[in-house]
Amino acid sequence: MKEILQNLSTGQLKYVFLLGWCVVGITVIYILYLLWRPKWIFISKSDEGTVSLSKDSLTKIIESLAKDVGIKDKIRTKIKCCRGAISIDISIRINRRQNLADISRLLRETLQNVLINNIGLAAVRKINIIVTEFQSEGSVCRALCQQEPVNQEVLNNSNNKMDNL
Repeated sequence: MKEILQNLSTGQLKYVFLLGWCVVGITVIYILYLLWRPKWIFISKSDEGTVSLSKDSLTKIIESLAKDVGIKDKIRTKIKCCRGAISIDISIRINRRQNLADISRLLRETLQNVLINNIGLAAVRKINIIVTEFQSEGSVCRALCQQEPVNQEVLNNSNNKMDNL
């Protein structure tokens, strides 16, 4: 490294040090952002005090409501606060037999009802539902079947039935 720096001209050295300081500056700004970003969502302010909700508790509420709707697997949520309104991104995995439109509509309506009417949030800007995977029950059966020894006669019979269809 020392040899490389000795071979550079003065103008090139300035750019190397400038680039290094830029990387350090961006890293420091990002760390400060992580430390100072809001971890609380303010619900109401009055003369008596403020009412706020932590993002973790809001995440737990969203997860429990998703289980009530019929989403069995763990979901991932990302909550963004901006100018008094929140945006929620929810990543879910659903069963292939579940109707995506019904699940997303029911989850969205339930969340808006609970967050606005019960908790008292002033505004929910967006609720984005992202389906990351359609799970099938057949994949579990296929995994179990692959572990057992395969009977060749059973395979031939199933192939013959498929050919007849």
